[in-house]
Amino acid sequence: MNRKRLTVLIATENAFLGDCLQHVFRHEALIRPPVRIAGSTDLLRAVEEVSPDVVLFDMDGLGALPEEILIQLKNGRSKTRTLVLAPRADEHAIARALRCGASGVLGRGEGIANLLPALTTVASGQAWARRQAIARALEGVPRETAAHRQALTPREREILAMLGDGYRNKELAVLLKIKEQTVKIHLHSLFKKLHVRSRVEAALKSIELFDAPQDPSETHRARRRSG
Repeated sequence: MNRKRLTVLIATENAFLGDCLQHVFRHEALIRPPVRIAGSTDLLRAVEEVSPDVVLFDMDGLGALPEEILIQLKNGRSKTRTLVLAPRADEHAIARALRCGASGVLGRGEGIANLLPALTTVASGQAWARRQAIARALEGVPRETAAHRQALTPREREILAMLGDGYRNKELAVLLKIKEQTVKIHLHSLFKKLHVRSRVEAALKSIELFDAPQDPSETHRARRRSG
């Protein structure tokens, strides 16, 4: 089965890094010849025009306020995912990038061998980050009401609760003893109900749903079912 070739937009002001990435992608069959943006000014317009699958975002070489640019990408109309290239990939740096809307973070020291798996994982809608970093990203998220809780099915709630642990689709399918395609269907429904576009956003949303006080009528119904 032929896999879809990915459209990647390289966003960096570092000319050497940009040249290296373009050289790597030139020899990779699963990547179309990438578009390259050398500054933050043209990035949002380029995303609208090109509609890339993934923006490869240089956190250390794209203006003085890269977090603000990430937030703008997240809030844009495009379904493009963002993979951040970070000078270091400790839990704090990864958590900060995830909170700003990134779908994954790759440290520069992790090597070229991880670049393609990270790109394809992020393009598929999954997160590329260590589970500990995802858990840290969930810390301190402002809690809201549990208005969406009743709209979710029991299976959707189960999957949502597991997203915060960083499980990928195949792992969820094994743990829940269902097909991977069924996991994707549940995720699609979850994203639609929660008004989010990625599993990271859904995991952040789960803090609001599972930590907020439950509606008393819902708690009463749950007790009746268990009794």
